Amino acid sequence: MATSTSGSNMQQDSESNYSIKPITVSIPIDSLEVQIESPVDFSSLKRNKVDMDALISAQKMAEYFQMLNGPTYVNLVKEFWIRAKVFDIEAAKAQENQAVSRNPNLKGKSRKEMGLEPFHGLEIKSAVMGIPVSITEGVIARACRMAPEGRFQWNVSRKDALLESYTNLLLKGNPATKLVDMKIEHRVLLKMINECFFQIGGGVDQPNLDHKLVLYFLAGFQQINLPRYIMHHLCWAIKEASKGKRKQVPCGRLLSEIFYQGGVLKTLDKFNLVSDRVLGINTGRMISGKTLYNMKAIEIILTDAKDLKESDNPSQIIRDFPSILKEDNPEALTAYLAAFAKESTDATQKAEVAKARKQKAAKSELTNSKVVAAPKRKRGKADSNILERAQQAWEEIEVDEAAGIVRPPKRLAGEEIVMPMFEITPEQAKRND
Repeated sequence: MATSTSGSNMQQDSESNYSIKPITVSIPIDSLEVQIESPVDFSSLKRNKVDMDALISAQKMAEYFQMLNGPTYVNLVKEFWIRAKVFDIEAAKAQENQAVSRNPNLKGKSRKEMGLEPFHGLEIKSAVMGIPVSITEGVIARACRMAPEGRFQWNVSRKDALLESYTNLLLKGNPATKLVDMKIEHRVLLKMINECFFQIGGGVDQPNLDHKLVLYFLAGFQQINLPRYIMHHLCWAIKEASKGKRKQVPCGRLLSEIFYQGGVLKTLDKFNLVSDRVLGINTGRMISGKTLYNMKAIEIILTDAKDLKESDNPSQIIRDFPSILKEDNPEALTAYLAAFAKESTDATQKAEVAKARKQKAAKSELTNSKVVAAPKRKRGKADSNILERAQQAWEEIEVDEAAGIVRPPKRLAGEEIVMPMFEITPEQAKRND
C-alpha cells in the first residue's frame, strides 16, 4: 500500500477543497511497530492450574477477550496513527483562541457562532486512507463490548494510599518483593495488563503507578473502567509519538475492530480498496498453558484439541455501532479518497526520485574512490624508491572490467620488477648498465 509522507492540502475540483489531515507523528510510517493485543485461552490456563474465571466474571470482560482473537489491519492502523491528534479541552480552547485572533469580534461567542464543531469531550481525530475519523470513549466501549463504568484512576501520585494496598495484596507487604515472586495468578494478571490492555513496548515490563492500581483492582475483584483506561492510554501514546519518543502503536487489534465496526472497511470496500495487501492482516500471540510453561510456572503443558486457535476472521457486526466517519456523504468520501490517492502517488514518486539520486550519488562516489592518484615524491628520498612506489600504486588500482583495467598478480619477494606493457630496448639496456 502506498504510504503518505506529506500533510499538504489536495484540491478535488474547482468547487471543493478536501484537505488531507496533516501528519502529526515525526517517526516514518515504515518505522512504526503496531502492537497487537494477545488473545487469551482461559480454558488452557484453567487446564494448567490457573483459573481466571472469577476475574472474567467480576470484570464482565468475556466478550472483550473474544474480540481480541481476530484480525489486525496493520497498514490501516499505521495510516490512522501518523495523522492522529488528541482533541481535549486544551485543544478546544486553543482552537477558540485561534479563531478569536483571526476575528476579534468572535470573543465571547459560542463555538457554534465561531463556526467550530461542538466540543463533546475527549476525542482522537485522524484519517484512514484520507477518510476523516473520530474515536471517543463511547466508541471504544462499544468495540470492547463493555459499559464505561467501574474504577478509574489516572496520573496516580506516589503518595496515594492505594499503592500501600497494592503492596500488601500483591507483594505480600514487602515493597522489595520481585514481580516474579508474586502468585502465579497475579503474574498472569500483570501479563494480561501488559499484552491485552496497555502495551508499553521498548522492553519495559515493570508496571507504572497507574497500572499498579489497575493490577490491584483486578486482583481485588473490583471492576475497572477499561474503555476509559484504554482511551487515556491511546492519548498518552499519541502525544509521545508526536514528540518522536515512541514508535510503538498500541491496541492494534482494538483499533482494527473499530475500523471494521465503525464503517471504514465498508466504505473502502465500496471503492474496491479492500485487499489483504492493503489491510496488512496479522494476528496476536496467544496467552495459554504454553505461556505458563515459559514463565516456569508449570513443568508439563496439558493440551487439548479444543484449545483456542489464533483467528483472522472478522467479528460479528454489532448492531447500532456508532459510525466513526466524520464525513458520510458519498461524493465527499470519493473526494477524500481521490485526494489521498494523489498524495500517496506524489509521495511515492518523490521517494523514487530521492532513491534514484541517492543511488547515483553512491555510484559517483564509488567511481571516484577507484581513481588512484599518482604517488607524490617525498623530499629527501632516493630514486631507488620510485619503482617500489609505482608498483605499490599499480597494485592499489581496483579491477574495472568496463574500463579494461586488470590488477596484475602479486609479486613474490625477490622477484624481478617488470613494468606492464614495456619492453627495454638494447640502447636502454646499455645505458642502464
